[in-house]
Amino acid sequence: MSTDANALVIVPPLAITDSILVTSGSPPATNVPENDYAEWDGGSPGTTYATGDRVILTSTHKIYESLQDGNLNKNPVTETLWWVEVGPTNRWAVFDTSVSTQTTQSTNITYTLEPGVGFNSLAILNLTDADEINLTITSASAGSPGIVYSDTIDLGLTSPFSDWYNWFFGIRSRPTQYIITTLPVYVDGVLEIEILGGTDLAVGVIAIGQQQRFGRGIRLGARVGIQDYSRKETNEFGEAVLVQRAFAKKANFDLFIDKAEVDTLQNYLTSLRAVPALWIGSTEYESTTVFGFYKNFDILLSYPEHADCELEVEGLA
Repeated sequence: MSTDANALVIVPPLAITDSILVTSGSPPATNVPENDYAEWDGGSPGTTYATGDRVILTSTHKIYESLQDGNLNKNPVTETLWWVEVGPTNRWAVFDTSVSTQTTQSTNITYTLEPGVGFNSLAILNLTDADEINLTITSASAGSPGIVYSDTIDLGLTSPFSDWYNWFFGIRSRPTQYIITTLPVYVDGVLEIEILGGTDLAVGVIAIGQQQRFGRGIRLGARVGIQDYSRKETNEFGEAVLVQRAFAKKANFDLFIDKAEVDTLQNYLTSLRAVPALWIGSTEYESTTVFGFYKNFDILLSYPEHADCELEVEGLA
């Protein structure tokens, strides 16, 4: 693994399960309720659902919609002719593989994660109307009070320009993500996340994991952009029909790597086939951070002691 400060950083996130987000404890591990709709009633005599009725299953943390009338005791997971999966519940939307599905709750969202393994990286992505993030890591092995990390991150409005006109009249925006890859590693570490904001507070992804670093840095000439899934058509009257939909970030990196990393990088990327991960090309540009998967890569053995790697990354919508 590279120790270069400009290396490509890859963070495969841990799968968050009920054992990591312990909601049965006191206090519960999150203040986001799981009550989007009523729980599916599969008992006897049960509830008869009509077309369009929605239920949740707290065992899968998913929302399901009935496809037919007279839907009685049909299991939402197995009876796919009767039910369609709509998406995650609001509580668990931050832990699915989609950036655009957000957990929403006015002014305050909290999660406490107990992964049971070491982690050093955290990504909070697709933030909306967020003002502040408070992070705390505690460890029983560190003794009392056990706090091994604590930080407050200000997400206030900022301007990318420094001239006086833009200071007073220019566009100001809030950061839409927060990423840290230098958390202290404790196998028994408990991570507490508090996100504060306005009435439209929402967050798309919370991901934790162990970072891997490769190469000596991304070469100049990296390309970043988005894949827009909005509908843009012209009808028979010549009128434009525009429907805004989700989008996914994408990036193309040229990476300079040492000879000793060639086989390690190829094997590591091979293990990440079709696996969502966090890709950080540069800490200087938020646009080079993509949560998704690589489409392809090529390693060119161009020098006796070094090689070039071309990597194409596509984000999840």
